[in-house]
Amino acid sequence: MTKSDKEKWDRKYAREDLYQEVSRVVLAYQHWIPSEGKALDVAGGTGRHAIWLAQRGLDVSLVDVSSEALRRAAIRAFEAGVELTTFCRDLDSGLPEGKWDFIFSNLFFDRRLFPCFGEALAPGGRLMVIQPTQTNATRHQKPPWKFLPSDNELPELAAGLDILLYETGWLQEGRFDAVLVAKSPFEVP
Repeated sequence: MTKSDKEKWDRKYAREDLYQEVSRVVLAYQHWIPSEGKALDVAGGTGRHAIWLAQRGLDVSLVDVSSEALRRAAIRAFEAGVELTTFCRDLDSGLPEGKWDFIFSNLFFDRRLFPCFGEALAPGGRLMVIQPTQTNATRHQKPPWKFLPSDNELPELAAGLDILLYETGWLQEGRFDAVLVAKSPFEVP
């Protein structure tokens, strides 16, 4: 991501309240989400899911390129009575260091991160990715085509992880989404 991209996101978050309720797709698949351990919300913006994950009992870190989004997330977390650790980081340089029990990515797609996901999961840790696919572009202009995986690409990208669930379809929010839940194959002794 370029410096101008970061500045664009900071400006966007500064002028618009982009905070939304927890995604209905996430709520439909919440039984796959653990309620304890260390969680990483990838490109989570103003923290709508990070705060919800913390309310479920997870120790949540939120990484995003926008310092303005993270500032707003910290305020909302305080108001909600939960703690978040935030990392202002361009994900082109990878994920924050750590071993995560749960890595969550919603509406952010970068093929280059999938090997990082596998390496960053703790033994037995779970990855959940919710992402519109190329079929979504048949009805919607956003996200743009270049940010959409093919309908069956996510399981291939999660090579080395045990796939627990993979579904695609016109889901709760009117997008053609893929939902991937995968697990690190190494169980905690």
